[in-house]
Amino acid sequence: MTSRFEKIREDILTQDPLKLMWKLSLPLVVLNFVHLIYNLTDTFWLGRLGRTAVSSPTLSWPVFGTIMSLGMGFGIAGFAFISQYQGSGEFIKAQKAMGNLFTLFLMFSILAGTTGFIFTPSILKTMRIPPDTFDNTVIYLRIMFASIPFSFLGFAFSFALRALGDTRTPTFINILGMILNVALDPILIYGLWGFPKMGVLGAALATAISNFFSSLLALRLIQTGKMGLKMHLSDLKPDLKLSVNIITKGLPASIGQSLNSLGFVFLVSIISKFGSVAVAAYSIGDRIIQLIFTISDAINQALGSILGQNLGIKNFSRVKEAIKKAVLLNAGVISLFAIFIYLGRGELISIFIKDPQVILEGKNYIEKFIVAMPFFGVFGVFSSLAMVSGRTTEGMALGLIRLWVLRIPMAYYFGKLYGTTGVWIGMNLSNIIACLMAYLWYLRGTWKKTLV
Repeated sequence: MTSRFEKIREDILTQDPLKLMWKLSLPLVVLNFVHLIYNLTDTFWLGRLGRTAVSSPTLSWPVFGTIMSLGMGFGIAGFAFISQYQGSGEFIKAQKAMGNLFTLFLMFSILAGTTGFIFTPSILKTMRIPPDTFDNTVIYLRIMFASIPFSFLGFAFSFALRALGDTRTPTFINILGMILNVALDPILIYGLWGFPKMGVLGAALATAISNFFSSLLALRLIQTGKMGLKMHLSDLKPDLKLSVNIITKGLPASIGQSLNSLGFVFLVSIISKFGSVAVAAYSIGDRIIQLIFTISDAINQALGSILGQNLGIKNFSRVKEAIKKAVLLNAGVISLFAIFIYLGRGELISIFIKDPQVILEGKNYIEKFIVAMPFFGVFGVFSSLAMVSGRTTEGMALGLIRLWVLRIPMAYYFGKLYGTTGVWIGMNLSNIIACLMAYLWYLRGTWKKTLV
């Protein structure tokens, strides 16, 4: 570990948490914004092909996310170990934890990608995907599964460096990949410059190619050590005790993440019962809602680096200070952005699709759902603390209650009573109640039992 990462560690342990959150989150804000631009660009190009094409990525994501989340839980556990080892000054153990995280991710992604690719049609049939979107969704999802090892290598790289407090390097690599993706989208979707017109297949291939490029660049940086961190083959060799610890702590997070993603499969199934207009409205409206989280997500990710390393040296008063400032920052930022999105909701939706029915339903979705967004941002603060502290079982419980106990039953029940408006209201209420429950968990203080 070079002096560069030692300096970052010193800043994380001593600088004002609010100033530090802005410093660490700024690259992530840029990354999230660029990622959002990519998602919106993808939606824009596919929207020109009609409502069935624009729905395919959204319908694919709950399934793809369920498989990916099984592995992402190990990333959360790896992040907790790396950051706490780094904070406590055990640099060799931190690097060994990074190597084991890469190995676990690679092994899991190959198995998960193969399984998902084979069973894609069967899975989508159980979701009751509208017939007019089924074939496109199969195509999109299978390409995503085929490229999942490259996605996981990129995730491992990002988890490891963010745990050390470096948010700039993974941001740089991800932005390069997304720029490539945005450039390839119109070329492959519409068949420009001699390429065949591939529609939804083209959008999926653009994503797969950009993931491949990003993962190769990340591996090259690690191999050469140019960023101040060089991993050796010996670091990739599984350490039985460490790997078991990562798996043990990661398993609840994996289960929670995957069941949450699976929950969105059920949520999409509920929405799908109202037809392709409702699905398209949700697809576009959800993309726009994510505008709010370009900053909120970045704050919570930066917060994780601060919490992890300070938990490593058991500086609990500083952890509490960081939590308090993150809550205020999240609530303020989300509320401000929510106002602007609410005021321009109709115009924003019409950018992506001209179907008047979809525009009307999309406005309805934003009007009902946006009210509780500050609560969801604050929920993310407490969720970050649960995962980074290693209380992954408790974090899993909070996430599952939010989705399975609150959101899905409420969306289903209110949907039967009030149609799509009821679905949006049910989703709204789940965020408010879950936030209050997460705050009560924080007051219990079980997060003070650290991993190292």
